[in-house]
Amino acid sequence: MSDVPNYSATQRLLDPKKLGTTTMLSSTSKYLNDPRLRHWVATEALRRNGLDIDHYGGPLEIIDIFRDLDDIDTINKLFAEARAKDPNLDRWFNERYLVPHDMEALAKLPEGTLGREYQKMLAEQGLQADFLPFDSTATDYDYFLRRQGQTHDIEHVVTGYRYDPLGEFALIAARNISIIQSLGLELAEHLCVVSNLLLSTGLSRFACHYPKMLQPLYRALGEGERIGRQMTAPIYMPRYEEMFEWPLEKVRETLGVVHSSEFEDTMWSLGAYFDVA
Repeated sequence: MSDVPNYSATQRLLDPKKLGTTTMLSSTSKYLNDPRLRHWVATEALRRNGLDIDHYGGPLEIIDIFRDLDDIDTINKLFAEARAKDPNLDRWFNERYLVPHDMEALAKLPEGTLGREYQKMLAEQGLQADFLPFDSTATDYDYFLRRQGQTHDIEHVVTGYRYDPLGEFALIAARNISIIQSLGLELAEHLCVVSNLLLSTGLSRFACHYPKMLQPLYRALGEGERIGRQMTAPIYMPRYEEMFEWPLEKVRETLGVVHSSEFEDTMWSLGAYFDVA
């Protein structure tokens, strides 16, 4: 009698959930079930920084992964429910406000204006305006992502947290608390998952390799959350472009962005974070 288990070539094609046991990863979490996301989380949480992955590699990769993972129908349904309750949000979506950013024109604005400071920040990075991979405005969720991509770097300037690692995480805190306050937890569960994964894997990477950055990170997160909570309008909603010619301090005063004693310029973290010597 053979001690080799019976096995057929078609067994691998069976649904592992019907077998009761499986050697393949199977979870009630669609995130855990996605091998690309598992690899991304493990890599981003545990790696040391190196010259092979630039500042934007991780964010662009997870955005691409979530094109398949987003529950788009549910998100649009929740947006419709939120619009029915909030006339300002309904008007914001109806208007679908988008304008091109003329960087040459912004470079001619006086120093200290929102538009000039925005243009200077992009020039420092060698970036184009509105570079994130969103172009459709067909559905409410499409427009939300499209507008978020257009205003992301402007929000950096307005909050005072720039494109350094601590600044990126502080802006995540500001934006996410603003979304939670204005749209509720059910929508925030969908809208904030990517940024929260960026934050959580960044925190893990700090703990593993850059512990000196943990205390400044906690301060920046607290200050970012406070800024987002106290803004006079949800951070995604203002027509920032109509304030390009305003002095930056007037923009902040109008939007309720007031820095506390905990605020610090965190650009020093860019060098510390990417020190691969």
